[in-house]
Amino acid sequence: MNFSLYLITFVFGTIVGSFFNVCISRLPAGASVIFPASHCPSCQQRLSPLDLVPVLSFFLLRGRCRYCQAKISARYPLVEMVTGFLFVGLVLAFPVDKAALSFVFNVIFVSFLILITFIDLEQQLIPDVLILTGFLAAASFYGLKFAWNLPRLDYGFLLWPLFGTVAGYGTMFLVRFIGGIFYKKEVLGEGDVFLAAMIGAFLGWQKVLLSLFLAYLIAAVIALVLLLLKKVNLQSLVPFGPALAVGALVMIFWGEQLISCYLRFIFY
Repeated sequence: MNFSLYLITFVFGTIVGSFFNVCISRLPAGASVIFPASHCPSCQQRLSPLDLVPVLSFFLLRGRCRYCQAKISARYPLVEMVTGFLFVGLVLAFPVDKAALSFVFNVIFVSFLILITFIDLEQQLIPDVLILTGFLAAASFYGLKFAWNLPRLDYGFLLWPLFGTVAGYGTMFLVRFIGGIFYKKEVLGEGDVFLAAMIGAFLGWQKVLLSLFLAYLIAAVIALVLLLLKKVNLQSLVPFGPALAVGALVMIFWGEQLISCYLRFIFY
């Protein structure tokens, strides 16, 4: 095992995660993610490099601002660690020396999923800019892969993201439409529908359908636990974006194996 490679990847992931924290805080408000420089949201004091060391600064400062002692959200080290571990997982699943394009593609896809998950958890919304940029990234990947493997791929390959988009959007639109009729209220946000379409653009139609099934299963389990703990009630709105993101992550790492198992179960 190349421990140094995994360590470097993890550190790089935490640095990227630190930038993601800025995006999570600012994108919902439509603010620039570059200017102004990182600062304490309580006292507005500009943070020094020592305050911005991923993960470590949070624990060295005991979760409080160095200048005003305001509490720092645990979301900051959590996002950094999650990003670091997921990047290491991608190195293991898609070795850079053997699948460079797939590795870069999945790093970009996972980055969108991380941002959307934590923004939806905090704000219960999914910024349009992330969905639109995600579609553009997926289209760019399929175009590059087609050009890279031109002698071995037919033009039908370029339709994969389109089929995935239609499958993701169509499935969620039907759930939203039928659920609205049955429950007499909105059961899914419009952002969730477009997120499913974006996931479909990345994964293709087979994987997106299975990822949606997993997302509903995950959401049902979490909702049941929250109901039993009396953290929510039947009228509460629970963000569905994180469940969609987790379902997509499962398909990134184990999608081929799950589809193979499913097909063997059905046909044998």
